Amino acid sequence: MHFSVYGQSQHPCLVFLHGFLGSGSDWQAQIAELSQHYYCVTVDIAGHGMSGQQRLKSRNAFKDFSHQLSACLKRLKIAHYCLVGYSLGGRLALQHALLAPKGINQLIIESANTGLSDEDARQQRLVHDNRWADRWLKEPLDGLLNEWYQQTVFANLSQAQRQLLIQRRKQQDRQGIAATLRATSLGLQQDLSKQLGQLKMRLDLIGGSLDNKYQALAKQLQQDYPRLKCHIIEGAGHNCHFEQPTLFLDLLSSVLNNHREENDSN
Repeated sequence: MHFSVYGQSQHPCLVFLHGFLGSGSDWQAQIAELSQHYYCVTVDIAGHGMSGQQRLKSRNAFKDFSHQLSACLKRLKIAHYCLVGYSLGGRLALQHALLAPKGINQLIIESANTGLSDEDARQQRLVHDNRWADRWLKEPLDGLLNEWYQQTVFANLSQAQRQLLIQRRKQQDRQGIAATLRATSLGLQQDLSKQLGQLKMRLDLIGGSLDNKYQALAKQLQQDYPRLKCHIIEGAGHNCHFEQPTLFLDLLSSVLNNHREENDSN
């Protein structure tokens, strides 16, 4: 699994997981600042970026990724880390944390679904994702990317932002993207919402004020688990760190500092 590192290894470690169609480079706006104080690691999830030829085990993709991530961090000799994940990366991060790996001391999730509890909804999502996977293999890439970023979840993107994402995504491996979409479909993911109480580390949820679906989910989770910390990025939709990079960086820095201060006081 491809990874990149930034900053000095003696600093506290932050590990970043991107969303579907992305790559580790999606976090550059934040890492440029954070790497002055943190050892930052970005990972290219299987099927994406420099890991485009890699495949996750289709029947056990979430655990497979977790093992790959642990192996990556072991290779880097990282003993303790904070895990930051967006969307697909957030879902993978949450599953990783619930497997209780050694060393993870904070989990920050941006705009990620904890899973579907209704079986019909799971089946509908599986059919939906498999259809998209078929299309990634067959249809012209420009039209597909344009249609993908016209979906409701990306409705808050400006035209300039939408075009920038489309240009960035043109280099992705079609077969890798399709394989990862099938393997990590929300329809295959466990409903993790009832397991959040098992987490040993602090969990912070970040979402955009314009992402109504995620805001509703975050509020429900906070009611069920008061230990959770929910944070809102004003003027952002689903992809907060892309739409409002400065506000996201400020909030992320604040969340990290608060966690460090809590540890120091204990």
